[in-house]
Amino acid sequence: MKLTQSLRMNYEFSRVYHKGRYLAGRYVVLHYLKRPGRSNRLGVTASRRIKGSVLRNRIKRLLRESYRQIEDQLSQGFDLILVGRETPEPPDYHAICQELERLLTRSGICQPNQKAGMQKRADEISETQSECTAQSTKE
Repeated sequence: MKLTQSLRMNYEFSRVYHKGRYLAGRYVVLHYLKRPGRSNRLGVTASRRIKGSVLRNRIKRLLRESYRQIEDQLSQGFDLILVGRETPEPPDYHAICQELERLLTRSGICQPNQKAGMQKRADEISETQSECTAQSTKE
């Protein structure tokens, strides 16, 4: 994550939890707090209700990767905490990405017009990949 620093200290997490706002989704809870500064800071946790360290760590990895994918679309100067929630079935990567994007847009941290630009780039990349696949099958 090139534009984001990590939240590491307990008091930093506590400040966001107590003074910030939050939005909850099915798989993720987003806690955020506007602060003076040029870069965002991110903390990733998973609820203790998620049994098994392997599953908890997988969800945290998925949250970090989802954030990394949309990091350049975000406004700067926020402390963010992503909390993975317990669900009957473990979520897949695309479900987490979509939900995180939706929560960040609702909070005003991710601008919708920037999101449309990223979708256009993603479509261009998928078209390029399909063209490459078509050329390799012809040969």
